Amino acid sequence: MRSLLPASLLLLLLPLVVLAEPRFDDPPTDSRDGGLTLEWNAEGPVELEQASGPDFDDARVIYRGGDTSSVVSGLPDGEYRFRLRADGADDWADEARIDVAHHSLARAFGFFALGGVVFLVLIVAILRGRPRD
Repeated sequence: MRSLLPASLLLLLLPLVVLAEPRFDDPPTDSRDGGLTLEWNAEGPVELEQASGPDFDDARVIYRGGDTSSVVSGLPDGEYRFRLRADGADDWADEARIDVAHHSLARAFGFFALGGVVFLVLIVAILRGRPRD
């Protein structure tokens, strides 16, 4: 009976020893420039996949290693899904969905034109304010 006590105690505490699954740490939900930083909490190496749909048919591994963040850039407009798991694990631990919608081209050209006007006003002010001989 005494030999069963340590064994049963070990079985009760075993679930507490299992490493925590990796989890995203407040992932972004959208991006206006096609770039984002994904951060996560993990006890060891992880595998990060990216896909363009909820079924992950076109998933590809974009990171595998022991870091706790990854920068993704150059994404065109669309919906992207990312999932995370401990390296070598069978099941995925966490998933994030991010919508990429770049600023409109009209808005970009508007800012460009405004910058041009400010530049011209500055040049005129410099030329008119210079001392004359």
